[in-house]
Amino acid sequence: MKKFFPLLFLASLLVLFLSCGKKGPILPPVPKIIQKVEAFEISQRGEKLLLEWENPTAYIDGSPVSEITEVEIWVMEIEKGSAEKEETEAEGPAKKKTGKSGEDKKEIPEKRKNLTPEEFEKNARLIASVAREKLSQHLINPDSEPGIYRYSYLLSDRDFRLDRLVFGLRVKGKGKRKSEFSRLLSVRPAVISLPPREVKASVFKDRIELRWTAADKNFDQSSPASFRGFNVYRFEEKGQLRRLNEKLIKEEKFDDNDFLLGKVYRYFVRASATEPPPFMESGDSDVVEVQAEDKFAPAAPSGLISIAAESYISLTWDDNKEADLAGYRVWRRIEGESEFKLLTPQPIRGNAFSDTKVEKNKRYDYAVTALDKAGNESPRSKSVSEIIKDGIL
Repeated sequence: MKKFFPLLFLASLLVLFLSCGKKGPILPPVPKIIQKVEAFEISQRGEKLLLEWENPTAYIDGSPVSEITEVEIWVMEIEKGSAEKEETEAEGPAKKKTGKSGEDKKEIPEKRKNLTPEEFEKNARLIASVAREKLSQHLINPDSEPGIYRYSYLLSDRDFRLDRLVFGLRVKGKGKRKSEFSRLLSVRPAVISLPPREVKASVFKDRIELRWTAADKNFDQSSPASFRGFNVYRFEEKGQLRRLNEKLIKEEKFDDNDFLLGKVYRYFVRASATEPPPFMESGDSDVVEVQAEDKFAPAAPSGLISIAAESYISLTWDDNKEADLAGYRVWRRIEGESEFKLLTPQPIRGNAFSDTKVEKNKRYDYAVTALDKAGNESPRSKSVSEIIKDGIL
């Protein structure tokens, strides 16, 4: 019995040793599938729909994408009344509800309003396939990160007779493996106003004032023009656009208060048929270029006072508030002279000055002007008069 246990132990070790090196079946590599497009928006610009998106940067396992070989753009056309028809055929008579006018209207169940990716792929058509070597042509701004791409879809007469258009994007990576569809965006195209016209700009010290005239027709020449307001855009550095208004502008004017004198600005205006973004807008108006030249002089200094000492006359005045102030000039007129003469060819920075080139018993008139960095000079301040008399302490 004692010999049995050592033999059992050795047998167990042998079985364990033989099983450790045994290989299982070779598994195929896990396919690399790119994440779907997440950032995707559509806006209307006149007779075009602008589809804008960001390409995904990772696979579904989280590893970074090495390259995107293709972007597919799909569209599905929804005929007017097709949703009600599908519901009737699938589930019998549609439920009815009474509208504001009292007439009965078919109520489309919520599930018919949300397409599944499978339904979309079955009924949509591929309208564009952007290959890797042509993706750069669709970049809005090559210098921006992340890159935003744009595709322009030209609306046809038929598109305006549809209930809506539904768009989706799909990308491909190496091995032609496709991502899932992006979120599906539904658009009902609208006939929109032509661009505003006669855009003009005027430069003031505190604002650039823009004025324009609304169009009286839509892009299909129908009237009246369809819009709810306007958006004003300004070109920034590297050609980027910035919308200046937070809310839709209801009047045919706008004041740009966020600018610097001495710079050049370019503006254009669009009419918009919708309030919140993404907007359904007209095309661009003509671009107006503005040279915001600084021709605006500082205010005349105020609060000038003079004090006579034994051998000089001291002047002080209030500080000017201009941000581009370069300094002050002091002017003097001696009793009997008709014109003021400049005492300080180089502007002084402070708001005080002492005139030491004076004689006793002679009256002097003084005035001060302010100078900005563009060389604009203010009118002279109100003058003060002073005299040093004999016997002054």
